[in-house]
Amino acid sequence: MRYLKHIFPILILISAFSCKKTSVNSMKNAAIDTEVLIHEIKFNAPIQYVVTSVSGDTLKMIYYENVSLFIPPNGLNLSYALHLTQDFSGSLLKNFNYNAYDQYGDYTYDWADDNLNNVTKTITDTTINGTSMKNITVERPFIFTKVYNNAQLATAEKDSVNAVITDKISFSSFVYFGKDYPATTTSTSILYLSLK
Repeated sequence: MRYLKHIFPILILISAFSCKKTSVNSMKNAAIDTEVLIHEIKFNAPIQYVVTSVSGDTLKMIYYENVSLFIPPNGLNLSYALHLTQDFSGSLLKNFNYNAYDQYGDYTYDWADDNLNNVTKTITDTTINGTSMKNITVERPFIFTKVYNNAQLATAEKDSVNAVITDKISFSSFVYFGKDYPATTTSTSILYLSLK
């Protein structure tokens, strides 16, 4: 019984220390969640258009990328780079080579800069569900080409491409600010249109 008199205060101290430790850990987790939250990207990727045409023996397909990314203003301010990549593997475009433009108007071959610091874009203020956001819109052409043995084969391929209605393109975007924050991904349909 006399030991109980000494053990009881010790148990109270241990209990208080455990509660304080849990509280500190919860605060750390909340800070990490907030940091990730302000760097979270949301997408608006409507149907993407590819215009097809034939010139002589060459099939040309111009893909007009049109994507909007939304991020809280603090997330954009607290970033070194915002990245955007395209994945053509869900479409027949994966079978073709392409040229893209860099920020200086020069062609790049089978490569597009994913660092949006180096890409022409439009940044505007907007509100989503009452929350202020930055709207970063990227619009740029990717020019896919393939040379065939003759104009008839190129035209037949164009007609075949225009009949495809199930193709998709995927996008991935993330923020770099001392580390890579979790990426957001989305996909959307491609509509092939023939240029007469």
